[in-house]
Amino acid sequence: MNNSRFKKIIVFLTVMCLTCLSFDVPLFVKDSYVYAADDKFEEQMNKEGFPESYKPYLREMHAQHPSWVFKAKKTGLSWNDVMEGEKNIPGRVNNLIYGSYYYPHYNWRSTSVGYNWSIDSYSPYDGSVWYAASDDILAYYLDPRTYLDEEFVFAFETLDYQKGYQNINGIEAILEDSFMYNTTPAELFKRMLGSDVASSRPAMQGDDKKFSQIILEAAEAYGVSAYHLASRIRLEMGSSAGVASLGNSTSYNGIYNYFNIGAFDSSVGEAVLNGLRFAAGSGSYGRPWDSVYKAIMGGAAYLAEDFISEGQNTIYTQKFNVTNKYCLFYNQYMSNIQAPATEASLEYDAYVSKRLIDSSFVFEIPVYSDMPESAVVKPADSGSPNNWLDSLSVSGYNLSPGFSGDNTDYTVAVPDSVTSINVSADTVNSSASFTGTGSIDIGSGEKTITIEVTAENGNVRKYNLTIKRDNNVTANQGGSNNGGDGTPLDTTHRGDLNGDGKINALDIIFVQRLIVGMDPLTDEKKALADINGDGKVNALDIIFIQRHIVGLEKIVWN
Repeated sequence: MNNSRFKKIIVFLTVMCLTCLSFDVPLFVKDSYVYAADDKFEEQMNKEGFPESYKPYLREMHAQHPSWVFKAKKTGLSWNDVMEGEKNIPGRVNNLIYGSYYYPHYNWRSTSVGYNWSIDSYSPYDGSVWYAASDDILAYYLDPRTYLDEEFVFAFETLDYQKGYQNINGIEAILEDSFMYNTTPAELFKRMLGSDVASSRPAMQGDDKKFSQIILEAAEAYGVSAYHLASRIRLEMGSSAGVASLGNSTSYNGIYNYFNIGAFDSSVGEAVLNGLRFAAGSGSYGRPWDSVYKAIMGGAAYLAEDFISEGQNTIYTQKFNVTNKYCLFYNQYMSNIQAPATEASLEYDAYVSKRLIDSSFVFEIPVYSDMPESAVVKPADSGSPNNWLDSLSVSGYNLSPGFSGDNTDYTVAVPDSVTSINVSADTVNSSASFTGTGSIDIGSGEKTITIEVTAENGNVRKYNLTIKRDNNVTANQGGSNNGGDGTPLDTTHRGDLNGDGKINALDIIFVQRLIVGMDPLTDEKKALADINGDGKVNALDIIFIQRHIVGLEKIVWN
């Protein structure tokens, strides 16, 4: 895709939380085709209104598969509007990325939500391995041009059932290497739960039918692509059977959910349980889903009624809702930002294996106004983005304001006689590097020193230290990076931990540092931080400062 357009997904990481698959994309060079000038196809692209940047990819696919039909889905949305609508913000996290110990993908994780710069910590949004996706990786997977090769273009395949083209053999090709391959629910229960447990369960409708047959019946009943249903189930369930597929949850025994519908994200990893709670309900889609057959049929009905009939008729638009005008950017089936590419690859493989790849597929490809001139480049996935300092100090003199990693501008006052200072610093992330410290010649007069921090991923952050002259300042007034402007802190100003004459979010950070032991709890600092006067510095004092900041309660200075 993009500079490496011809890639093949060969590794699937099965994960149970959203039970979507995440993958890394190794290079796989496919056959290239020479596009012969085709006036009719050029006219068709112009009539559809495809941007010029789409056309090279469409021409190559047309050369490979002349029977394929490409339609432009004119969304009426600008690229910036779509990015703003889809990007993760506090209180709205729609796009997740997989990150494990071995595949952390730090540079694909958001630092706008779910990340604490000061301690270099990410908060997962489902279980322990799904994190908010960064704006850069979102832009890559949101850009339709990312998918414009013969494999990943199936993210835009219209999801109607194609009788005659879609069959049992093609479904089995998608299910191969999964627990559903060439087997029935009854056989699965016996294999996974044991003969005694399986025989004690009541026989349910469809238990003696192969999974592929049930999927085909659901496709025929609701007019949804059989290969899409098989790919979606394969993606949601993974290769190994879990409680949603075996119906053996202790909380919802005998309930199944093969599409993970209702399995919304949870930081404690309860997505699957949330999905089973939905499946156990009633009133729509044939619920409760107390058999595999009902779960697959009901899931197909859900997809047909809530997505496909509402204009979300491709894998892409089920992930990124840019077509259903009544709920733009909501009603999105999956959180995994890589899901459209993964599902597209599964369907492509099924068509290739059954020699159906040259069928007359129809692809609806979204078009946005004001798009970048060229396709978005996939960002590097490795390397921490943290370029914050954890400490900054000048030996013998105090910074103003007191140091806090989120603030990049400081001053320090020294006498006229001082011609050099010693600057020390440390980074939050040990892989980051920095310059501008050590013994610094400051000459005479004022001078600004820049400490430049480079994160592991190459991002740079600059801290500016301005040297001012003040002959009333003497050295060795603490040397602390939490001081003021060279004078002792006024302990009558409770809540003003950094001595800048204000109570704000910076002071909360200083109290937090005192609580966790990052800064020494001197008598002076204790007098400032013990807001409620109970003789301790703890979270209650932070609450009092917060209430002061928002105007609920005032901290009165003596």
